Amino acid sequence: MRASFRHLLRRPTLLIALAVVVAIDAALLPFLRPVTAFLLGWCVGVGVYMAMTLRLMAQATVDSIRHRAQLLEQGRGSILAAIVTAVIAAVAAIVLEIAQSRGTPHAASSAALGGVTILLSWAFLHVVFAQHYAHDHWLGEPQLEFPGAQTPDYLEFLYFSFTVGMTAQVSDITTRGAAVRRLVLLHGILSFLFNTAILALGINIAAGLFG
Repeated sequence: MRASFRHLLRRPTLLIALAVVVAIDAALLPFLRPVTAFLLGWCVGVGVYMAMTLRLMAQATVDSIRHRAQLLEQGRGSILAAIVTAVIAAVAAIVLEIAQSRGTPHAASSAALGGVTILLSWAFLHVVFAQHYAHDHWLGEPQLEFPGAQTPDYLEFLYFSFTVGMTAQVSDITTRGAAVRRLVLLHGILSFLFNTAILALGINIAAGLFG
């Protein structure tokens, strides 16, 4: 437990986002269903995380990426596993939210909340994987080969991550190690399941609203 907390303290952006989720959930719980409060807190927290992280990624240099990779080396696997679990929990909460609101005056707002949650969660997952790929790449031997980019920055890894997320393939980038191929395999499987869930939830939402 102490080790996990230390890993979290090294990640202030993630810690701030988590604090936002908890604060909003606590503020809304007296007025809303627990699942609705959780989803609203999740959306705001993920939005805060994405804004801070994308700003950092846009301004980062190769040296700062390498320094950040060394700083965050410990606990990377456990943090990634925790984030994946949280994203899965958010998707499950969407299903519960829509089921609880079906046939009520709140069905449309619940559907809208579900749509925003699924889109933010999808983007969040790929941004997290992009950082993981970048830090893996700069911690040791380069794990990915980018055509025309000898010193890839975060934007190159965002391109790679979202390509895997949307197509479940690596496009024009070459993987150069077993470890990164295993990570891409996990990412591809999660992306396939997530994209399938988006389609299923979209059909479910449409059926609930117009059926």
